Amino acid sequence: MSRSRSKAEGDARGGQEVSPFAALYGEHRHRGRVHAFVTFASGGLDETIFRALNLAGTDPVLDRIFVFFTILTGVYVILLVAVPLWLKGLREATFDVLLVLGITILATEAIKYLVGRARPCDTLSNVRTLAGYQCSAEFDPAFPSGHASRAFAVAAFLTVRFRWKVGIPAGVAAVLAGLSRVYLGLHWPSDILGGAIVGIGLALLVEYVSRRSDVYQRIRRRIVEAIPHLRRRTA
Repeated sequence: MSRSRSKAEGDARGGQEVSPFAALYGEHRHRGRVHAFVTFASGGLDETIFRALNLAGTDPVLDRIFVFFTILTGVYVILLVAVPLWLKGLREATFDVLLVLGITILATEAIKYLVGRARPCDTLSNVRTLAGYQCSAEFDPAFPSGHASRAFAVAAFLTVRFRWKVGIPAGVAAVLAGLSRVYLGLHWPSDILGGAIVGIGLALLVEYVSRRSDVYQRIRRRIVEAIPHLRRRTA
């Protein structure tokens, strides 16, 4: 399905919407400057890569694959990672990955509204989208990608905690999730890169604190021990 909107319309809509997050950080003009910097830094290469991936084809099998990875890294990623860890008795790891995801979601949403970048399906013409995966009628910022930040946060956490045997499949899934957002016309490639940086950075930060901070370890231990479980194993 093709969606045709002029760049002027997208810019106008993006400029009129003032989010609660933006209000907390000052004038709307500040958000515009941040958006301009992100757009300038990504350059014309962003649109070139976007066009190549978005118009990669109309293969229904490929459509299903990318839709699957988009769904996989939605809210379901929390259940797909946290539940198996919990059932295996890895209570501390479960706590840590939930914290990583929680912080990542909050940070991503804050950055989205600070930057205020419009999505490609809002600003470009002839963007290929699929039914159920079009741009929202209300302004929904693009940078950084929430799907990418969550997917790469999980991949980074699993890699540093459980090494490459688990990290490699998670990393491949994260890359495919990021590509799916561009393929579906919902994000610029630089949105995916930004999301990956946010997710990986926060995962490494939580892992560092969890290993070095006695205060963090005591708080985590009290929380996980307060929850009944059949089996306990140190992560």
